[in-house]
Amino acid sequence: MTSDLEELTALPDAQKEQLARSVLAALGIDVKRRQKDELIHACTVSGYHSDQDRNPTAALNVDNLLWHCLGCGTGGTVLWLIATLQHTSIEQAREWLHGEAGLTRAMDLPDLLALFDSLYAEKTRAPLPTYSPRMLERWQGIDGYILDDRQIPISTAIRMGICTDPDGFIGPPENRVRTGPRAVIPHWWQGRLVGWQSRRLPGADPAAPKYLSTPGFPREETVFAHDPAQDTVVVVESPMSQLRHQHHQPIEATFGADVTAEQIQHLARGRRKLIWFMDNDNAGWKAAAGRTFNGRFFPGAPQRAAAHCENWIVENPFAADPADMSDEMVDLLIAEHAVPWPVWQKPDQLYCHRCLQPSHNGACQ
Repeated sequence: MTSDLEELTALPDAQKEQLARSVLAALGIDVKRRQKDELIHACTVSGYHSDQDRNPTAALNVDNLLWHCLGCGTGGTVLWLIATLQHTSIEQAREWLHGEAGLTRAMDLPDLLALFDSLYAEKTRAPLPTYSPRMLERWQGIDGYILDDRQIPISTAIRMGICTDPDGFIGPPENRVRTGPRAVIPHWWQGRLVGWQSRRLPGADPAAPKYLSTPGFPREETVFAHDPAQDTVVVVESPMSQLRHQHHQPIEATFGADVTAEQIQHLARGRRKLIWFMDNDNAGWKAAAGRTFNGRFFPGAPQRAAAHCENWIVENPFAADPADMSDEMVDLLIAEHAVPWPVWQKPDQLYCHRCLQPSHNGACQ
């Protein structure tokens, strides 16, 4: 199996450079000069530069098609660059690239498609994107929904850099749509800003996605609010649950119920104990207990992590996620209702966490 670099190295140098130049030209970027293996040009991702005409700080490497800016520290793959400049997803960037006729001057279209499929296929993960923290400075303030409705302490919101995007623009520049206010939740990994998620706030277009992520968001390769120094950690699905309870519990989030092997390694490495507090729904139950597909059993996340450390699961009787519960209730469930993973069972009956009656729709009676 060849690597991304080997796939590219096999191409003639002139063809690789023409492909890189064609991508930049299609994005409206003028190359100032070539310096060794890099095409130097002005940074068009961050607006916090000066005198980019005379002193350009961005470069696209013609060998591996990785883009970076020395001025702001932002960088990622060429598909990430396209998605970021077009305000679209990685998949939409791939479609745009495939449909850009001008790029076929560098390579025949079938070869171009095959190259980019090999570059960013699942077999080899693309490098994590890196953003300049200054890119968050365009958004100011913390919406009351985060502090009041979601009950995230102001100290947590400030420490984690949560801010508000009042416009919530989505779509490419020529067809941008304002969807309304969104809470922006930065994601840091090993000291670098690798992206952010945004959540729709009250007053936004209800048809807009509830959650959006930056292009190439590394949900499968990273863990939210990961702290390797913690000996015992509570694992939840949602960053919102983590934010709600990080002030009183050592807690990390997996960006959903699908927990990858790479996330298991990060969560379990050097740890004594993991306490899984998954959402009380089908996805959360499968994540905890495992699932059978086409006659084959796939172990749940706690069983997979058990090879590395002790694993427990919270027996949660409530029809609520940790983000919806009080500090006292979460503390009680973790302290008195967590059991070793082999004896955990899916609840037969769910209850309302407010009135303690069987779960119901609407207000408590």
